[in-house]
Amino acid sequence: MNEIAGLTKYKQSVVSNVIALVAAEFSVQEKDLFTKSRAIRYSTPRSVAVGILRKFYGIQYQILADYFGYVYHGSVAHAVKSVDDKINTDPDIKQIVQNILYNIKQIE
Repeated sequence: MNEIAGLTKYKQSVVSNVIALVAAEFSVQEKDLFTKSRAIRYSTPRSVAVGILRKFYGIQYQILADYFGYVYHGSVAHAVKSVDDKINTDPDIKQIVQNILYNIKQIE
């Protein structure tokens, strides 16, 4: 894992764990979360990872934008809103997010 400027070692560990768990839940490779592809196969897990890291761990928009390769931090805000909407409308996404959060708590 690359060191992330502006984050404590604990939060860096959380980022690493979230990325691993999201990749496993969506059956993609961790590196796929960092592609610029807009294909739903990659964009949904990337948005879920960003949403979890922002909403549940308070990681700043700009840090997430830099780390995930977004051009603007506003794209991170959009991803977070998108995940919130999906959690409220898609039971599968809601279950995936709950599984990831549960598994993170088990690791900590």
